Amino acid sequence: MPRLFGARRLFLGGKNRFTLCNAIYLLLLGTLSLTVMLQRYRDLEPEEVEADDPPSPRIFCIISTYEFRHEHTAIHIHRTWAKHCDHYLFVSDNVHKHLEPAAFMNLYNKWLRLRAHLEYVYKNHFHQGDWFLYANDDNFVVIENLRKMLVSYTPNELIYFGCKLRTPNGLVFMYEGSGIVFSRAALKRFALAALTNESICSSEPKGNDFTEELGRCLTNVNVMAGDSRDEMQGHRFLPFEADLHLGGQMNESRAEHKYYLDHSYYPVIDMKLPVSLQSICFHMQAIMNTYDHYYFAYKVRIFGAPLDLPSENKDIGKKINLINVRNKQVLLG
Repeated sequence: MPRLFGARRLFLGGKNRFTLCNAIYLLLLGTLSLTVMLQRYRDLEPEEVEADDPPSPRIFCIISTYEFRHEHTAIHIHRTWAKHCDHYLFVSDNVHKHLEPAAFMNLYNKWLRLRAHLEYVYKNHFHQGDWFLYANDDNFVVIENLRKMLVSYTPNELIYFGCKLRTPNGLVFMYEGSGIVFSRAALKRFALAALTNESICSSEPKGNDFTEELGRCLTNVNVMAGDSRDEMQGHRFLPFEADLHLGGQMNESRAEHKYYLDHSYYPVIDMKLPVSLQSICFHMQAIMNTYDHYYFAYKVRIFGAPLDLPSENKDIGKKINLINVRNKQVLLG
């Protein structure tokens, strides 16, 4: 009986039958084809891209010192918190081989020094920072807390921060011993608009209240004095030593305390200040305490902290819990 059609080449040229090898081959071919199709379809779908965290604001630290304090004071700042700044510069009245300060000779008035320091940084280091911290060599600064506070602001704002004071006639300025932070825009406005106009910013020597003149200059060029307190009205920039604010109270008979109490922008109740858990800057009476502060601020780790932390420490609590979970996973293999 004649064949109606030739089947010799059916199924890849095999004989007129369906073998197990043919079936396996077709199964693999179908799987490969389906995989390619799914992959091409997936490539056409828009992917959800997670947004990167915004870059941290760059902090340029200007640390004011003097030649007679290089070895006894400034060198300890150089070894501790200064290295947490994105960039830092010591400013002094003479040179030093380790500190490598910008030296300003024959400037003995604090106001003239401050003017020269800020003008120099603007002209030579403006591109290195978003925010500029002006601190003394007897300040202790927690740079990470400053960075966290500044995330809520933009360096293009005309604003500056510090320990906020006010004169009887309403002029707002910052306390000299607690650090002052300028936005990039504020420093630029001060250098280009204030320093160049004698009628709004004097170049004459001033006394110890030189930050009052700074406040007047900045106010005249529309730079705002910001509120550096935290959400609970705790102070981040402290005027005096940490132990005074944490365990004692100010003494109205002491000249510096009385000056602060008379000029504080915010009310002081019972001669005490509410201290923020995110404190940024305070004064050190004994400079060797720098290493104690640095150890507790940057080296000590708290394990087993309770879950009901204050709102300011919730992020820290989450990190501690994550560390504990990872440790348990390692122990369990």
